[in-house]
Amino acid sequence: MKSNQTLPGVILVIIGIYFLSQQFDFTLPYSDILLKWPTILLLVGLVLSWQGFSNRDEHKMFSGVILLGFGALFHGIHTFQYWTYQWPYFTLIISFAFFLKYFVNKRDGATPGLVLFVISIIALFFTSITGWINSIHSGLDSFWPIILILIGIYLLVFRKK
Repeated sequence: MKSNQTLPGVILVIIGIYFLSQQFDFTLPYSDILLKWPTILLLVGLVLSWQGFSNRDEHKMFSGVILLGFGALFHGIHTFQYWTYQWPYFTLIISFAFFLKYFVNKRDGATPGLVLFVISIIALFFTSITGWINSIHSGLDSFWPIILILIGIYLLVFRKK
């Protein structure tokens, strides 16, 4: 079987199974969860990721990982009540796609993946990070004159040219 016919073939088989199960009035377990629109993203993302990794095609792998991640995110949002639409999740999925692109071809993707990952982590844990910084800042309030004196002594004594 040629690799360029795999994706349309798998999609047609899945669509055919879905419509055949509806004709015979066959209900799947968990069909209220599985037969939603994010499933399309999951399945197409899974097939594209599989093709991308097996053929070492970074473009299919990149778009497949993004579709797979978005499908999982939207399934989680629609299935679990405590998941929310927060923008850092989207950038986190895209950063994972960039990292996987880098691991496939060892050329591109590490820098944008790292930048998006750091932005996502900072945005997800912003309240914890600001609380940590405030606790450090409140501890340094009483020590900042001593720190300035020590830096001044270092510059006067040890940094002579």
